[in-house]
Amino acid sequence: MAIGTSLLVGYYVYTARQQLGTDYTALVGDIVRAQQTTPQLDHALESFIDEPILLHLGQIHHTLWLSEKYLDHVRHGLNQHPQLHRDTAYLEEDFALLSKQLLELEERAKAALVDRSLLPELQRLSMDIEATMAWAYSELNTAVHSAAGRQRLIMQRLSWAVTGLVVTVMLIALALLAAVLRLQSQRNTLKMLMLTDELTGLYNRRHLVDAASRELNDAKRHQQPLSLLLLDLDYFKHVNDTYGHPCGDDVLRKVSQQLRRISRATDIVARIGGEEFCLLMPNTTVNDAESVAERIRHAIALEPLSHLNTPFQQTVSIGVTTSIDGMHSFEQLYSLADQALYQAKALGRDRVESIHPSYPFPASQPNDTHQQSFNTLTG
Repeated sequence: MAIGTSLLVGYYVYTARQQLGTDYTALVGDIVRAQQTTPQLDHALESFIDEPILLHLGQIHHTLWLSEKYLDHVRHGLNQHPQLHRDTAYLEEDFALLSKQLLELEERAKAALVDRSLLPELQRLSMDIEATMAWAYSELNTAVHSAAGRQRLIMQRLSWAVTGLVVTVMLIALALLAAVLRLQSQRNTLKMLMLTDELTGLYNRRHLVDAASRELNDAKRHQQPLSLLLLDLDYFKHVNDTYGHPCGDDVLRKVSQQLRRISRATDIVARIGGEEFCLLMPNTTVNDAESVAERIRHAIALEPLSHLNTPFQQTVSIGVTTSIDGMHSFEQLYSLADQALYQAKALGRDRVESIHPSYPFPASQPNDTHQQSFNTLTG
């Protein structure tokens, strides 16, 4: 009986390891990048339809090249996972249609450069491509998550099986250890993809909202200030339109590096929009927050930027707000910082403006504990 059970568990361990060894991380990354080309293509087409010139045609060509490249990566990734490839075989026609539509869009864009009457037809084809992409990649995401769910189910059943065999438990544990660690690493990687911005490596809006809730609770519990900075790059669309999206991406990365350099380890830096960033600063008074905002504004303005040996300058407008005791919600603080940012834009950009909640006493009341850490930061 024991021998038969051992053989049965041994077979189960073998089959489970085959599926637990499947790594979907690279495929998920390709799917995410492929989906991100849709808004890029929309923007490039809008610019081309507004002004059909070679610059905008080049942007369309670059975006279509990226779309085709990521589509090829996705199809190659599916070939690496036979079971998943079989489950999604019905999508092959959609992928083939999408590849054909991308080629057709580029040809029609070239023709529309000469004959503007073709622009409406170009826009209709773009909508068809967007619909095909949305359907195919949504279905593929569902299939990948389903496969990951099967992994977790196998892990549960495997755990139940090994508990029944005292003699073989150590041997099975050694076999499982590598698989469990690998699965945990994959899940951590997937979680990181969900919480960070791929281009800059900063946190995204989802993580910012979760972190803000925790920090506000701590500020309320300890009666400490918490400051929020909203940053928006001035005339960033002009950079993309003039120098191209690769140059714009480089600007975003350099701004992100400056934000990391100036912020503290306890601060949360996030990219929450195309050219919009947020800095959440626990235990930070009004004066300290405004001082940090000025340092950021000054550093970005002095950041050396160039395209094809042509130097240019990027500036930033910043809105600041502070809750002195954590008694405000994140939504309230975000709204006040957004108003301050709007005010900075209205007053000419490249400046810092503050709007704070109303209190019966000054919001800039000093905080000795934070002042010491801030002096260390700025020193």
